[in-house]
Amino acid sequence: MIELRHLSADRLALGYAGDAFNTAAYLARSAPTMDVQFVSVTGDDPYSGMMRTHWAAYGVGDTYSRVQPGGHAGLYMIRTDDNGERTFQHYRSDSAARTLFGPGQPGSIDDAIAGHDLVYLSGITLSILTEAARERLVAVLAETRRRGGLVAYDGNYRPSGWPSPSSMAEAAARVLPHTDIALPSLEDDRLVHGDRSARDCVERLRAAGVGEIVVKLGPEGCVIADQTSSEPVPAVPNARVVDTTSAGDAFNGAYLAARLTGAAPRSAAEAGTRLAAEVIGHPGALLPPLNRALL
Repeated sequence: MIELRHLSADRLALGYAGDAFNTAAYLARSAPTMDVQFVSVTGDDPYSGMMRTHWAAYGVGDTYSRVQPGGHAGLYMIRTDDNGERTFQHYRSDSAARTLFGPGQPGSIDDAIAGHDLVYLSGITLSILTEAARERLVAVLAETRRRGGLVAYDGNYRPSGWPSPSSMAEAAARVLPHTDIALPSLEDDRLVHGDRSARDCVERLRAAGVGEIVVKLGPEGCVIADQTSSEPVPAVPNARVVDTTSAGDAFNGAYLAARLTGAAPRSAAEAGTRLAAEVIGHPGALLPPLNRALL
C-alpha cells in the first residue's frame, strides 16, 4: 500500500508498505539468497509502478502479482505519539488488491503459490478478500501442505477491516487448520478471541492443531510453543523506541528466515526480537533497503 507518515501536523513522507509485504521484505533482508515473492494485485497508476520498484529494492519479487487496468493502490496514514505508538487510517475500499483470489485470478497463480516452501498470510490479508476468495485461498493453503510446503499465519487485526471481532474469528477458524506456524500478537488475540494471556493463546492454537506457535508480547518479548511445551523469550532490553510500526512484521520475517535456514525456534525468536528492536528505533514501517541503487 501507499504509506503516508506524518512528519509534522501538515507534512507527510511518502512510502510503500503493508503488513504482509513488510514481513516479505524483512524475510528477504534476513535471508538474501531466498526467492521471496509477494502475491497481490496492483493498479496501472504511477504509484503502483513506483510501489513495484520498491518491492525490487527490498529483494521481493512480483512474478505472481497481477496488474489491474484502471486499478490503483490502497493507502494508509500513520501517526505516532510521544511513546512511538502508532495509529492508522486506511483508504483501501476499492484498491486493486481486493480482487486477489477473485474470478480474474488465473488458476496458474494458485498452482504456483502452492508449489512454494512457505506461504505466509495475515489477518489483514483475509480482511480484504471476499468470502469466496477466502475459500479459494484456503484451498491453496491445503494444497501447499499436501505438496510438502508450510503455511505461516499472523492474525493481525485492524478493526476497520471487519464488521466485528467475531467475523475475524470466523475467518481465522477456516485458516488455522491449515497452519503450521502461528505468529499472533496477544494484543490482537485479546480483541478477537478473548485470550487473556499467552497461555490462553497457546492452548487455543494447540486445540486448532497448530504445531509451532509464537505469541508476540511487545516489550515483554514472546512465548514460543509446540504441542507439548512452551518457553518465554525476552525482548532486547532498553531498546530505543521511535516508531513501533512493523515491529511484529519484522519479527515474523526474521523468525521465518531463521527457521527456513535450519535454526531452532528459540534461536529464530531471538533473531526476531533483535530485528524488531532495530526497526522500532527508526521511523516508518521499513528500514532503508540494502539495495538502495534500485530505488
